[in-house]
Formats: sequence, C-alpha cells, structure tokens
Amino acid sequence: MKPLGLFTKIFISTFSIFSILVISLHLAIYLLFPTTYLNKEQENLVDQATAIAQSLEGKQPETIAQVLALYSETSEIKGNIKERATKNNIEILSKLPINKKRQTTSLVIEERTIHDQDGQTLTLQFIISMDLQKSAQDLSLRYLPYTLVTSFLISLLIAYLYARMIVAPILEIKQMTNHMMKLDPTAQLTVDSQDEIGQLKEQINRLYHHLLTAISDISQKNTAILKLERMKIEFLRGASHELKTPLASLHILLENMLYKVGRYKDRDRYLAQANQIVEQLSGHVGQILTLSSVQDLQEKKERISLAESIENLILEYHLLIKDKKIKIHNQVHQLEAMLNPSILNLILSNLISNAIKHSKNGSSIYICQQGSWLTIENTADNHELERLINVFSTDTTIPNKGSGLGLFIIKSLLEHEKLPYHLKTTEDKIVFWINFDNSKNK
Repeated sequence: MKPLGLFTKIFISTFSIFSILVISLHLAIYLLFPTTYLNKEQENLVDQATAIAQSLEGKQPETIAQVLALYSETSEIKGNIKERATKNNIEILSKLPINKKRQTTSLVIEERTIHDQDGQTLTLQFIISMDLQKSAQDLSLRYLPYTLVTSFLISLLIAYLYARMIVAPILEIKQMTNHMMKLDPTAQLTVDSQDEIGQLKEQINRLYHHLLTAISDISQKNTAILKLERMKIEFLRGASHELKTPLASLHILLENMLYKVGRYKDRDRYLAQANQIVEQLSGHVGQILTLSSVQDLQEKKERISLAESIENLILEYHLLIKDKKIKIHNQVHQLEAMLNPSILNLILSNLISNAIKHSKNGSSIYICQQGSWLTIENTADNHELERLINVFSTDTTIPNKGSGLGLFIIKSLLEHEKLPYHLKTTEDKIVFWINFDNSKNK
C-alpha cells in the first residue's frame, strides 16, 4: 500500500477537524433551537399582549370583545375576555388549535387587566399554541441542509488552501534540492518570509554554498596535486636519464680498474676521475632533494626583490667568478616576484651558475631588467648552445641527449609556476628571458 503524501495527510486532518466542528455546531443548533424559539415566542406574546391591552384601555366591553375576536381570527395569538373564576382555576378558550395526536404541543398564556368605559375591571387572556419540535424540525430542514453543505464546501476549500500553503514550501525545497544534488551552481531557494520556513530555506542556501565552496577547493587541490604528480613523474624521468650516464661511466671505470685493464692500471689517476663522477652524482641527488622540499612548500609565496636575490647569489659564486675572471653586470633594481623563496632561489641559482660555468674565461655576464622581463646574457660554446636548445626548445622532434639536470629543473619550475620564458642564441652568446609579471597575480 502506497503511503499517503504530506498534502493528503494535512488535507484529511484539516477537513476532519472542520467537519467535526460543523456537525457539532449544527447539532447544537438543532438541540437548542426549541428552547430559544419558545423564549422568543413568549417575548413576542408579552409584547403584543401589552400593546393590545393598552389600546383597549377605557373602551366599551362590546368593542373590546369585537377587537379580540377579530385579532384572534387574523393571528396565531388567541385573545378573549376572561370570565370570573375561582382562585385555583384558570379559564381558557374552549377552541384552540391544538393537535392532540402530538405530545410536544406547548401553550403560552399571558393575562392583562384593564378597565372598560364604565370603570369595571376586565381580565384579558392571550394564548398561543406551539408545537416546538415540529417548528424546530421545519425550520431546521429549511435552513440547516444549506448551511451544512455550505459549511462543508468552505471546510474543503480551507483545508485545501491550508494544506497547499503548508506543503508548497516543502515541495519547493524538495525540487530545488534535486537540482542541488546535481551540483547546479545556480540552484538557490527563494526566501520570501522570515518565519521558520524562510529560516530553513536560508540555512539550506548557506549550507549548499558552503558545500560548493568546499567541493571547489577540493577540486582545485586535486588538480594541483595531479599537476604536481605529473611534474614529479616528468622530473624523475629526466633525473633518471641524467643519472644513468655518470653511473654507467662510474661502473665501467671501476670495473676496468678492478680487472686492471690497459691504462686503468693507474688506479690513483682514475680514482680521481671516479671521485669527480661521485661528486657529480651527489650534486644531482642534492638538486633532487632540494626540488622535493620546494614542491612541499610551493604554496608559501611572498613578494621578493630579484635585485637582492641576485646580489646574494653573485656573492655565493664569488670564488668561481674570480677563478674564471668573469665580470657580472647586475642591472636589476626594482623587479619583484611573487613566488616561494626556495623556488625563486633554485631558478636563479641554476641559471646564474650555468651561465658562469659555461662562459668563456674573461668574458662578461649581463643580468638586466626590461619591463617585467629578466634577461641573463652570457657567452657559450657550441656544445652549451646545443644543450640549451635540447632542454628549452618546444620542438618535440629534437631529442634530449642528457642536457643537464639543473637545466631540466629550471624548465620544470618555470612551467609549473606558469612563468613565460624563451631563449635567444647567436654564434657565441645566449640570452635567457623570464617574465615575472604573471607571478604577481598568483
């Protein structure tokens, strides 16, 4: 059996209550009407008896009798002159409109004393006969069915309107929550009252907006996590490629030294080369660990002065600069970036160290600012130019031949932070461009 809906329940309950009230009211009218009707007729008899007695005061006895006889013929109230009677007897008319077959007939008698023209005292008797039950039934059957039907129709209308008024907001909430279940961003309940229903709608709206915000935050974080995971996978692929070559060289070198093959009998000499390879591998591992810690802190961004960061890095590479007799011209003054300090330091340190290592001895390095662009210009040989093209070229047909882990880290970080960059090369010079303008809006 299908359960009743809320509208049906409220409608039936409300209509039942109104029906009970209507039936009780009409039953009370039906039961109380005879008494009320009798009292009303008694009051009417009293008023008319008084009025007639006052109008017959001082008239001739014949005139009085004629008036009473005429009044009795034209009215339900019967009047006559009462004859003298004993103390304990009441004389009434012999002919009264009484139905002897019914036991519900009532007589109402009123007497008034007047004086005729001769000054004699006369007693006027006014009598009305009423069948209260029959009168009540007739009147009830005349009006009560109409009032009963009208009352039921009004009850139906009120019950319908009341049930609709109660259920309509609930149906609206149900329909709108169906849209909310589909995560429709435009779904919102209309708050048109300040009562409990209006407060409930407002609370549902706030809850839904909070849910959408939470889902949006989770979606953004999931997107960032997926992007970070892709970056880590790409980085590990590049890192593994860069680590394979020195590891293979170290393995061959140690194996030849172990079996004293040819020139590798001179172990002291090749131990130094093996140590250099180990140092190179240690540097790669250090860069991998540094990048890993940077990725964990990537959301902690702040506004950083590039001029100050570059000056600190120049001081850090002071010995290498002095050894190669290189001159660095730092012309950056007001350029700023909104980045994680570790990420910015890793990008700049790799770029500047790479420029110093591969510049010709006695050459110059120019670090300049052009608008929001940072440029680093240095000299390089053909081998270094080829390495840079392999790493930063957008042409996927150019193979990556182990172009250096540091350069791969720079590319990964720049793409992850959405910093525009490009590379310009001439016969013996390289100019690297980075735009830090987008970082201000992150």
